[in-house]
Amino acid sequence: MTDKVRLASIGTGRWAGELADAVARSGQAEVVSGWARRPEGREAFGEKFGCRPAGSLEELLADPEVQGVIITTSHQSHREMIEQAAAAGKHVFVDKPFTNTVEDGLAAIAAARDAGVLLQVGHQRRRTPAKRKIKSMLEAGELGDVETVVTNQSIPNGFKMPETAWRWDPEQSPLGSMTSLGVHKIDTINYLVGPVRRVFAFTRPGRVKPIDEATVLALELESGALGTLTTSFFTPVVNDTTVFGTDAAAWSTKGGAKLKIQGRDDPEPVEVELEPIDELADQMAAFAAAVRGEAPVEVDGEAGLAVIAVMEAAVESAESGRAVDVASVMAGT
Repeated sequence: MTDKVRLASIGTGRWAGELADAVARSGQAEVVSGWARRPEGREAFGEKFGCRPAGSLEELLADPEVQGVIITTSHQSHREMIEQAAAAGKHVFVDKPFTNTVEDGLAAIAAARDAGVLLQVGHQRRRTPAKRKIKSMLEAGELGDVETVVTNQSIPNGFKMPETAWRWDPEQSPLGSMTSLGVHKIDTINYLVGPVRRVFAFTRPGRVKPIDEATVLALELESGALGTLTTSFFTPVVNDTTVFGTDAAAWSTKGGAKLKIQGRDDPEPVEVELEPIDELADQMAAFAAAVRGEAPVEVDGEAGLAVIAVMEAAVESAESGRAVDVASVMAGT
Protein backbone atom coordinates (compact mmCIF):
# COMPACT_ATOMS: atom_id res chain seq x y z
CA MET A 1 0.00 0.00 0.00
CA THR A 2 1.25 3.49 -0.88
CA ASP A 3 2.28 5.54 2.15
CA LYS A 4 -0.14 8.33 2.91
CA VAL A 5 1.12 11.87 2.41
CA ARG A 6 1.16 13.74 5.71
CA LEU A 7 -0.52 17.14 5.59
CA ALA A 8 -1.20 19.99 8.00
CA SER A 9 -4.07 22.45 7.86
CA ILE A 10 -3.38 26.17 8.09
CA GLY A 11 -6.85 27.38 8.99
CA THR A 12 -9.43 25.34 10.91
CA GLY A 13 -12.75 26.82 9.80
CA ARG A 14 -15.64 25.23 7.93
CA TRP A 15 -13.83 24.78 4.61
CA ALA A 16 -10.71 23.45 6.33
CA GLY A 17 -12.98 20.77 7.75
CA GLU A 18 -14.46 20.01 4.33
CA LEU A 19 -10.98 19.51 2.89
CA ALA A 20 -9.84 17.44 5.87
CA ASP A 21 -12.83 15.15 5.28
CA ALA A 22 -11.92 15.00 1.58
CA VAL A 23 -8.34 14.06 2.47
CA ALA A 24 -9.63 11.16 4.52
CA ARG A 25 -11.99 10.03 1.74
CA SER A 26 -9.14 10.12 -0.78
CA GLY A 27 -7.27 7.42 1.10
CA GLN A 28 -4.04 8.93 -0.22
CA ALA A 29 -3.17 11.39 2.56
CA GLU A 30 -3.88 12.24 6.18
CA VAL A 31 -4.09 15.46 8.17
CA VAL A 32 -1.64 15.17 11.06
CA SER A 33 -1.68 18.74 12.40
CA GLY A 34 -3.66 21.95 12.31
CA TRP A 35 -3.24 25.57 13.29
CA ALA A 36 -5.43 28.64 13.54
CA ARG A 37 -5.02 31.92 15.38
CA ARG A 38 -7.80 31.05 17.86
CA PRO A 39 -6.70 28.32 20.33
CA GLU A 40 -10.26 27.02 20.66
CA GLY A 41 -10.45 26.62 16.88
CA ARG A 42 -7.32 24.52 16.58
CA GLU A 43 -8.21 22.43 19.62
CA ALA A 44 -11.66 21.65 18.21
CA PHE A 45 -10.16 20.84 14.81
CA GLY A 46 -7.60 18.52 16.37
CA GLU A 47 -10.24 16.69 18.35
CA LYS A 48 -12.59 16.30 15.38
CA PHE A 49 -9.98 15.08 12.91
CA GLY A 50 -7.68 13.21 15.23
CA CYS A 51 -4.66 15.40 14.62
CA ARG A 52 -2.41 17.40 16.93
CA PRO A 53 -3.07 21.14 17.32
CA ALA A 54 0.01 23.25 16.61
CA GLY A 55 0.70 25.99 19.13
CA SER A 56 1.89 28.36 16.41
CA LEU A 57 2.35 28.55 12.67
CA GLU A 58 6.09 28.32 13.22
CA GLU A 59 5.61 25.09 15.17
CA LEU A 60 3.49 23.60 12.40
CA LEU A 61 5.97 24.53 9.67
CA ALA A 62 8.91 23.18 11.69
CA ASP A 63 7.22 19.79 12.16
CA PRO A 64 9.41 17.27 10.29
CA GLU A 65 6.48 14.88 9.82
CA VAL A 66 4.51 17.40 7.76
CA GLN A 67 5.15 17.08 4.02
CA GLY A 68 2.61 19.61 2.81
CA VAL A 69 0.08 22.17 3.99
CA ILE A 70 -3.54 22.98 3.15
CA ILE A 71 -4.17 26.73 3.33
CA THR A 72 -7.77 27.85 3.88
CA THR A 73 -7.18 31.21 5.54
CA SER A 74 -8.49 34.47 4.07
CA HIS A 75 -7.24 34.94 0.51
CA GLN A 76 -5.67 38.22 1.59
CA SER A 77 -3.20 36.16 3.63
CA HIS A 78 -2.46 33.54 0.97
CA ARG A 79 0.73 35.09 -0.38
CA GLU A 80 2.26 35.36 3.10
CA MET A 81 1.22 31.83 4.05
CA ILE A 82 2.55 30.35 0.81
CA GLU A 83 5.86 32.18 1.18
CA GLN A 84 6.29 30.94 4.75
CA ALA A 85 5.34 27.35 3.89
CA ALA A 86 7.64 27.31 0.87
CA ALA A 87 10.54 28.69 2.91
CA ALA A 88 9.98 25.79 5.33
CA GLY A 89 10.15 23.29 2.47
CA LYS A 90 6.47 22.29 2.63
CA HIS A 91 4.41 21.55 -0.47
CA VAL A 92 1.37 23.82 -0.73
CA PHE A 93 -2.29 23.29 -1.48
CA VAL A 94 -4.10 26.64 -1.30
CA ASP A 95 -7.82 27.07 -1.69
CA LYS A 96 -9.28 29.51 -4.18
CA PRO A 97 -9.12 32.36 -4.80
CA PHE A 98 -5.37 31.90 -5.20
CA THR A 99 -4.38 35.39 -4.06
CA ASN A 100 -5.86 38.84 -3.78
CA THR A 101 -3.89 40.31 -6.72
CA VAL A 102 -1.78 39.26 -9.69
CA GLU A 103 1.24 40.80 -7.96
CA ASP A 104 0.71 38.56 -4.92
CA GLY A 105 0.14 35.54 -7.16
CA LEU A 106 3.41 36.08 -9.02
CA ALA A 107 5.26 36.39 -5.71
CA ALA A 108 3.68 33.19 -4.37
CA ILE A 109 4.58 31.28 -7.53
CA ALA A 110 8.16 32.54 -7.32
CA ALA A 111 8.41 31.52 -3.66
CA ALA A 112 7.30 27.96 -4.42
CA ARG A 113 9.52 27.69 -7.48
CA ASP A 114 12.60 29.00 -5.70
CA ALA A 115 12.02 26.62 -2.78
CA GLY A 116 11.44 23.66 -5.08
CA VAL A 117 8.01 22.84 -3.62
CA LEU A 118 4.72 22.08 -5.34
CA LEU A 119 1.89 24.61 -5.49
CA GLN A 120 -1.71 23.52 -6.20
CA VAL A 121 -4.80 25.76 -6.22
CA GLY A 122 -8.21 24.45 -5.13
CA HIS A 123 -10.37 24.78 -8.23
CA GLN A 124 -12.05 21.41 -7.83
CA ARG A 125 -15.13 22.20 -9.92
CA ARG A 126 -13.29 21.52 -13.20
CA ARG A 127 -13.07 17.90 -11.98
CA THR A 128 -16.82 17.22 -12.06
CA PRO A 129 -17.88 14.44 -14.46
CA ALA A 130 -19.74 16.77 -16.83
CA LYS A 131 -16.78 19.16 -17.13
CA ARG A 132 -14.37 16.29 -17.75
CA LYS A 133 -16.70 14.89 -20.43
CA ILE A 134 -17.08 18.27 -22.14
CA LYS A 135 -13.30 18.67 -22.11
CA SER A 136 -12.81 15.28 -23.77
CA MET A 137 -15.45 16.14 -26.39
CA LEU A 138 -13.75 19.44 -27.14
CA GLU A 139 -10.39 17.75 -27.51
CA ALA A 140 -11.94 15.21 -29.88
CA GLY A 141 -13.56 17.98 -31.94
CA GLU A 142 -17.06 16.65 -31.27
CA LEU A 143 -18.57 20.09 -30.58
CA GLY A 144 -17.00 21.69 -33.63
CA ASP A 145 -15.76 25.26 -33.47
CA VAL A 146 -16.75 26.87 -30.16
CA GLU A 147 -18.90 29.97 -30.65
CA THR A 148 -20.05 30.82 -27.11
CA VAL A 149 -19.89 29.64 -23.50
CA VAL A 150 -22.56 30.60 -20.94
CA THR A 151 -22.05 30.14 -17.19
CA ASN A 152 -23.86 30.96 -13.95
CA GLN A 153 -22.91 30.15 -10.38
CA SER A 154 -25.17 31.69 -7.76
CA ILE A 155 -26.54 30.84 -4.32
CA PRO A 156 -28.90 32.61 -1.85
CA ASN A 157 -26.24 32.95 0.87
CA GLY A 158 -26.78 36.69 0.96
CA PHE A 159 -29.95 36.07 2.94
CA LYS A 160 -28.27 34.03 5.68
CA MET A 161 -24.60 35.00 6.01
CA PRO A 162 -23.79 36.48 9.44
CA GLU A 163 -23.18 40.22 9.52
CA THR A 164 -19.55 39.57 10.52
CA ALA A 165 -18.79 37.39 7.45
CA TRP A 166 -15.77 38.56 5.47
CA ARG A 167 -17.81 38.27 2.27
CA TRP A 168 -19.68 41.46 3.26
CA ASP A 169 -16.41 43.41 3.03
CA PRO A 170 -16.10 44.99 -0.46
CA GLU A 171 -12.31 44.99 -0.17
CA GLN A 172 -12.26 41.23 0.40
CA SER A 173 -15.18 40.54 -1.95
CA PRO A 174 -14.78 42.80 -4.98
CA LEU A 175 -17.69 42.33 -7.40
CA GLY A 176 -19.65 40.57 -4.66
CA SER A 177 -19.95 36.82 -5.12
CA MET A 178 -17.49 36.89 -8.02
CA THR A 179 -14.66 36.57 -5.48
CA SER A 180 -15.84 33.35 -3.86
CA LEU A 181 -18.17 31.84 -6.49
CA GLY A 182 -17.48 33.35 -9.90
CA VAL A 183 -13.79 32.47 -9.76
CA HIS A 184 -14.81 28.81 -10.13
CA LYS A 185 -16.45 29.66 -13.45
CA ILE A 186 -13.45 31.68 -14.60
CA ASP A 187 -11.29 28.63 -14.03
CA THR A 188 -13.84 26.41 -15.78
CA ILE A 189 -13.91 28.69 -18.81
CA ASN A 190 -10.11 28.83 -18.93
CA TYR A 191 -9.96 25.04 -18.59
CA LEU A 192 -12.53 24.26 -21.26
CA VAL A 193 -12.21 26.97 -23.89
CA GLY A 194 -9.83 29.67 -22.62
CA PRO A 195 -7.78 31.60 -22.09
CA VAL A 196 -9.77 34.81 -21.73
CA ARG A 197 -8.49 37.75 -23.75
CA ARG A 198 -10.79 40.62 -22.75
CA VAL A 199 -13.38 41.36 -20.05
CA PHE A 200 -16.31 43.75 -19.68
CA ALA A 201 -18.01 43.76 -16.28
CA PHE A 202 -21.52 44.85 -15.35
CA THR A 203 -22.52 44.98 -11.69
CA ARG A 204 -25.67 45.72 -9.73
CA PRO A 205 -24.60 47.69 -6.63
CA GLY A 206 -25.93 46.50 -3.29
CA ARG A 207 -29.16 48.17 -2.30
CA VAL A 208 -29.15 46.87 1.29
CA LYS A 209 -25.81 45.09 1.66
CA PRO A 210 -22.39 46.69 1.03
CA ILE A 211 -21.35 44.33 -1.78
CA ASP A 212 -22.58 44.08 -5.37
CA GLU A 213 -25.80 42.05 -5.60
CA ALA A 214 -25.07 40.59 -9.02
CA THR A 215 -22.20 40.63 -11.49
CA VAL A 216 -22.15 39.67 -15.15
CA LEU A 217 -18.96 39.40 -17.18
CA ALA A 218 -18.89 39.56 -20.97
CA LEU A 219 -15.80 37.70 -22.14
CA GLU A 220 -13.81 37.52 -25.35
CA LEU A 221 -11.61 34.43 -25.55
CA GLU A 222 -8.26 34.15 -27.29
CA SER A 223 -9.92 31.83 -29.83
CA GLY A 224 -12.39 34.56 -30.79
CA ALA A 225 -15.29 32.81 -29.07
CA LEU A 226 -17.47 34.81 -26.68
CA GLY A 227 -18.79 34.04 -23.22
CA THR A 228 -20.77 35.25 -20.23
CA LEU A 229 -20.42 34.65 -16.50
CA THR A 230 -23.20 35.48 -14.06
CA THR A 231 -22.97 35.28 -10.28
CA SER A 232 -25.00 36.45 -7.28
CA PHE A 233 -25.53 35.77 -3.59
CA PHE A 234 -29.20 36.69 -3.92
CA THR A 235 -30.84 34.12 -6.21
CA PRO A 236 -31.83 30.45 -5.94
CA VAL A 237 -29.01 27.94 -6.41
CA VAL A 238 -27.69 27.54 -9.95
CA ASN A 239 -24.38 26.09 -11.13
CA ASP A 240 -24.45 25.65 -14.91
CA THR A 241 -21.96 25.74 -17.76
CA THR A 242 -22.97 25.50 -21.42
CA VAL A 243 -20.61 25.31 -24.39
CA PHE A 244 -22.15 26.03 -27.81
CA GLY A 245 -20.21 24.74 -30.80
CA THR A 246 -20.93 24.66 -34.52
CA ASP A 247 -21.58 20.90 -34.42
CA ALA A 248 -23.10 20.43 -30.97
CA ALA A 249 -23.87 22.06 -27.63
CA ALA A 250 -23.16 20.64 -24.17
CA TRP A 251 -25.02 21.61 -20.98
CA SER A 252 -23.40 20.93 -17.60
CA THR A 253 -25.98 21.35 -14.82
CA LYS A 254 -26.37 20.49 -11.14
CA GLY A 255 -22.82 21.61 -10.47
CA GLY A 256 -21.37 19.30 -13.10
CA ALA A 257 -23.29 16.18 -12.06
CA LYS A 258 -25.62 16.24 -15.10
CA LEU A 259 -24.83 16.63 -18.79
CA LYS A 260 -26.97 17.06 -21.89
CA ILE A 261 -25.78 17.10 -25.48
CA GLN A 262 -27.58 18.43 -28.55
CA GLY A 263 -26.21 17.92 -32.04
CA ARG A 264 -26.71 20.55 -34.72
CA ASP A 265 -29.58 18.61 -36.29
CA ASP A 266 -31.06 17.15 -33.09
CA PRO A 267 -34.52 18.45 -32.12
CA GLU A 268 -33.67 18.56 -28.41
CA PRO A 269 -30.87 17.80 -25.93
CA VAL A 270 -30.25 14.25 -24.75
CA GLU A 271 -28.94 13.44 -21.27
CA VAL A 272 -25.61 11.60 -21.12
CA GLU A 273 -24.94 9.01 -18.43
CA LEU A 274 -22.02 9.98 -16.21
CA GLU A 275 -19.98 8.19 -13.58
CA PRO A 276 -20.27 10.17 -10.31
CA ILE A 277 -17.07 11.52 -8.80
CA ASP A 278 -16.10 13.03 -5.46
CA GLU A 279 -14.29 16.04 -6.86
CA LEU A 280 -12.97 17.23 -3.48
CA ALA A 281 -11.45 13.85 -2.69
CA ASP A 282 -10.19 13.62 -6.26
CA GLN A 283 -8.29 16.89 -6.01
CA MET A 284 -6.74 15.93 -2.67
CA ALA A 285 -5.71 12.55 -4.09
CA ALA A 286 -4.14 14.41 -7.02
CA PHE A 287 -2.20 16.62 -4.62
CA ALA A 288 -0.93 13.58 -2.76
CA ALA A 289 0.12 11.95 -6.03
CA ALA A 290 2.02 15.09 -7.02
CA VAL A 291 3.80 15.21 -3.66
CA ARG A 292 4.87 11.59 -4.18
CA GLY A 293 6.19 12.51 -7.63
CA GLU A 294 3.66 10.30 -9.40
CA ALA A 295 1.95 13.02 -11.47
CA PRO A 296 2.27 16.74 -12.27
CA VAL A 297 0.04 19.33 -10.60
CA GLU A 298 -2.94 20.08 -12.85
CA VAL A 299 -4.22 23.30 -11.26
CA ASP A 300 -0.88 24.93 -10.53
CA GLY A 301 0.02 28.48 -9.60
CA GLU A 302 -0.13 29.64 -13.20
CA ALA A 303 -3.69 28.30 -13.55
CA GLY A 304 -4.66 30.07 -10.34
CA LEU A 305 -2.95 33.24 -11.55
CA ALA A 306 -4.90 33.17 -14.83
CA VAL A 307 -8.12 33.33 -12.80
CA ILE A 308 -6.89 36.25 -10.71
CA ALA A 309 -5.83 38.15 -13.84
CA VAL A 310 -9.37 37.87 -15.24
CA MET A 311 -10.75 38.91 -11.86
CA GLU A 312 -8.51 41.98 -11.73
CA ALA A 313 -9.48 42.89 -15.28
CA ALA A 314 -13.15 42.58 -14.29
CA VAL A 315 -12.69 44.89 -11.29
CA GLU A 316 -10.93 47.45 -13.48
CA SER A 317 -13.69 47.19 -16.07
CA ALA A 318 -16.43 47.73 -13.48
CA GLU A 319 -14.63 50.81 -12.21
CA SER A 320 -13.79 52.27 -15.62
CA GLY A 321 -16.84 51.28 -17.65
CA ARG A 322 -14.73 49.85 -20.48
CA ALA A 323 -13.45 46.50 -21.66
CA VAL A 324 -10.05 45.52 -20.22
CA ASP A 325 -7.43 43.27 -21.81
CA VAL A 326 -6.23 40.56 -19.46
CA ALA A 327 -2.73 40.93 -20.91
CA SER A 328 -2.65 44.55 -19.77
CA VAL A 329 -3.37 43.46 -16.21
CA MET A 330 -0.46 41.03 -16.33
CA ALA A 331 1.80 43.66 -17.92
CA GLY A 332 0.85 46.17 -15.23
CA THR A 333 2.68 44.13 -12.63
